[in-house]
Amino acid sequence: MGRVYDRNRAQHGTRLSEGLAASLQAAENRRPPRERLPENIEPAQGTFVTVELHRDAKGVVVQPASEGTRQSAESASNEGGHHTLVLHLPDTEARAKLVRAIEVYRSGELTKTGKPQLASRMEPIEGFQPTQLEDLWREDPATLPDFGMPPSWWALWCWEDFVDDVCDLAHALGMQVAPEDRWSIFPEALVMPVHATREHVQLILDIGAPGLAELGRATDDPTILVDLPGRDQDRLVEDLAERIVWPGAEVPAVCVLDTGVNRAHPLIEPALSPTETQAVDDDWGVDDHHHPGHGTAMAGTALHGDLTAPLADSSTHELRHRLESVKVLPPDSTVRGPNDEVNYGAIIEQAVSLAELRNPTRRRTICSAVTNRNRPGDRPTLWSAALDRISSGVDAAEGEEPPKRLFVQAIGNIAHSPDWGSISDAEVQPGEDPSQAWNALTVGGVTFKSTIEPKDQAEWSACADVGDLSPFGRTSCAWPDGTQPIKPEVVFEAGNRAKNVAGDQVSDGMPSLSIISTGKGGAGDGLMPFYATSAATAQASRMAATIMAEHPTYWPETVRALMVHSARWTPKMSAEIDAAPGMVGRKALRRRFGYGVPELPRALASASNDLALVAQAYIQPYDRPGRTQRENRPTGPIGYGRAHYYDLPWPTETLEELENTPVKLKVTLSYFVEPNPLAGSMLDPARYRSFGLRFDLKRKRETDVSFQRRRNAAIGDRVVSGDADEGWFFGEKAIAAGSLHADVWLGPAVELASRDQLCIYPVMGWWRDRPSQNRYLDKARYALVVTLEAPETQIDLQARIAATARSMISTRSTVGVEIGGTGSGDG
Repeated sequence: MGRVYDRNRAQHGTRLSEGLAASLQAAENRRPPRERLPENIEPAQGTFVTVELHRDAKGVVVQPASEGTRQSAESASNEGGHHTLVLHLPDTEARAKLVRAIEVYRSGELTKTGKPQLASRMEPIEGFQPTQLEDLWREDPATLPDFGMPPSWWALWCWEDFVDDVCDLAHALGMQVAPEDRWSIFPEALVMPVHATREHVQLILDIGAPGLAELGRATDDPTILVDLPGRDQDRLVEDLAERIVWPGAEVPAVCVLDTGVNRAHPLIEPALSPTETQAVDDDWGVDDHHHPGHGTAMAGTALHGDLTAPLADSSTHELRHRLESVKVLPPDSTVRGPNDEVNYGAIIEQAVSLAELRNPTRRRTICSAVTNRNRPGDRPTLWSAALDRISSGVDAAEGEEPPKRLFVQAIGNIAHSPDWGSISDAEVQPGEDPSQAWNALTVGGVTFKSTIEPKDQAEWSACADVGDLSPFGRTSCAWPDGTQPIKPEVVFEAGNRAKNVAGDQVSDGMPSLSIISTGKGGAGDGLMPFYATSAATAQASRMAATIMAEHPTYWPETVRALMVHSARWTPKMSAEIDAAPGMVGRKALRRRFGYGVPELPRALASASNDLALVAQAYIQPYDRPGRTQRENRPTGPIGYGRAHYYDLPWPTETLEELENTPVKLKVTLSYFVEPNPLAGSMLDPARYRSFGLRFDLKRKRETDVSFQRRRNAAIGDRVVSGDADEGWFFGEKAIAAGSLHADVWLGPAVELASRDQLCIYPVMGWWRDRPSQNRYLDKARYALVVTLEAPETQIDLQARIAATARSMISTRSTVGVEIGGTGSGDG
C-alpha cells in the first residue's frame, strides 16, 4: 500500500499549478533570444523544471517517459528535508500535459474509491521550482564551479539516445569535448567530459535542449588507477577483460612495429595470436624488452584506446580488430653498429613482409612510433622513401594489383629538458625522419589533460592549455614549405608536461596528465601511464582499424581520407587559425595542428552517406597518343591523360532558398605515390612523386561545358588559370607536396547551388617526366570525400543530398574527359 499524504486537493492542486506556471515562466525568461545564441544553434522548445518531493516519497513518476519527458534520479534531501528530481519537458505539448494532469487532480471527478485522480503522481510533490545547476549537480555542492572561474572539466551525464544532440550543442557553444576514449557508458546514460566554464554549462540549461540528465566533475584521474595496489589493479584488469567481446580471426589488425609485446597480458592475449608475434631478427625474441614496456603499451592503446574510462565503467566493449606485433628494435643488450639507423627502411620493409606472409589476406594498419632522433624530416630519406614504396605497393608481381598499405607514423617527440623555455616552442622542433613520408598518415599530439592531482597542484602546473598542442609533439613548421608535405595531418591525445613555478623543472609522464595503457605485466604492473606521440599514434591506428572493420571494401587511401576529413580543430586551435593573417597565416598553422583531431563518429557518418559523396576510382594520369608505334609502345609526346568530373548531388532548390546563409563544403583527396628520392626531388616535388592529383570546383558563373573547357585547357597546372576562386580556407597555392589534399570552401548557399561539379585532374610526376621508365600509361587510384554542411541552419542537408543523389544515379556520377578535346568516355 502506497504512502498516504494529508492533502487538501484543491489547495494542493492550486499550489502546484501556480508553482509550475511560475517555474515555466522563469525558464522562459531565462531562455536566450535567437540573436544571443551562436549562429549555428536554433532555440530549443524544451524546459527544465525542478520538482520538490515529500521527504518520504520514493520512486515517484511525475510524468510518464512515454510522453517525451525525461526525469532525473531523485537527489538527497535538502535543508528543508525534501528531496528533488529534475524534469525535462521537451515541448509545449509536454508542458500542457503536465498542466492538465494537475488540473485533473485538483478538480476532476473522484475515483470509485473516493480518491482524486492522479493522486499517486501529484500528492508526493511539494512544489515546482525553476531548475538551477545545483539541482543537477550530483556531487558535493561545495565543488560546483562558480561563475567567473576558469574553464574546468565537467561530466555531462547524458541520456543515451540524446548523446549526439548534447555533443553537437557543446561543440556549438565552444566547449572542448573530450575524445570518445574518455567517455563512460552506463545503463541508460553516457558520461561525456567537456572542458567549459559554468557560464557555458548554464547555457545548456537555459536553452532547454534535451539530453542532459545530471552534472558532475570529470574525475577520471588516471593517478588513482596507476597508484592502486597490484592486487586491486589485477582485479580491475580482469573485470574489464570479462566485459570485452573479443574479436575473431577474420577481422582487420593493427600491426605494431616496436619493441615487442607481452601477449600474456589479460587485455592483449585474446586479440594477439602467438603466431603473430614476430621479430625481424629471431635472436631478439618477441617479448617486450623495453622497461616499462613501450611495445606492450602501444599494443594496448592500439586495441583499446585510453583505458581510463573502460576500467571505471560497467559496460560491455566489443572489439572488431586484432593485433599483430613485429619487433623492429633490438634489445638493449644487442651490440649495434654506429650506422644502424640508415638501415631502418629495409628493417620496416622486412617487418611488413613478415606480417603479410603470416596472414596474406588480412587488412591491416601498420603502426610505428619509431623515428630517427638525429635526423629531421626536411627532405626525403631512405627510410621515408621506404614507407612510401611499401604503402604504394611497388613490390607487386607483374600483372598484379599493387597492394596498398596504410602506415600510421609518429612525427616524433620533443626531447625532455628541465628548462621549459628551451622546449616550449614546437615550431622550431622539426618532425623527425621518417614522418615526412608522403603516403603515411603522420600523427602529432594534442592534449585535453590539464588537471594535476591535488597533492602536486601547489608546486606544478600543466605546460599546455586544454585543446592546444601537446608539449611532446613536434611540427613541420621548420621544413621547406614548397617541397615537403603538410605534417602532421592529424593530432591525437599525447598527454601534457608539467612545469614548476620557477619554470626550471619539467616533469614528464605524470599519470594525471597521461592516458592509461597496458603495462608490461607482473604484480602491480598491469597498468601504466602512457604519453607522447607514441600514445597518439597508437590511438590513430585504432581508429583506422575501426573504420576498416566498419567498411571492409574501403581502400587504405579512403581510410586515410576519412580520418582527415573527420578532423576538426579544437576551440583553442580555431582561435589561433581565425586570428591568422589570411591564407598564408592559416597555411603556417596547418603545419602545427594538421587538420585537427579526428572524430570516429564523423568519419563513420561520412563513410555511410550516399556513395556520391565518397568515391574510389582509377585514373590514368598521363597518355602518349602518338601515331607511330615501336615495340608496341607509342612514340609521340607524353601528355596528360583523363580528368574526372563529378556531378555533385546538391539540393539546388534548398540552397537557393537559403540565399546568403553560409554553407561549408569540405573536400579531401587521398592517393599513394611511388617515390623517386633522387637528389632533385628535394627541389621539386614533381620529381619525387610518380603522379599528382588536384581538385577544382566549378565557378559560380560557369556551365558544365565552360568549366570543363577551362579545366582541360589548364590541365597539369598546379594553379588554375582564370579568376581567383575565393572562399577556400587554404587555397590552390597551398598545395605543393604530399599525396593528401584537404580544403574547405565557405560561402553563401545560393552561390554553391550552381557550383555543382568537381574535377579531379593530374599534375606532373616522374611517370610523365621519365619516359625511359615506361610508366606513362600506368593507372593510379584515389579516394575522394566530399561533405556539405550548413552550420547556421537546422535544415537536414544530408537527407536532401541523399535524395538528390538517388535521383542522379540513373544518369551519371562521374565523367572522364579525355584531355585535348579528342573525345570523352567513362573515367
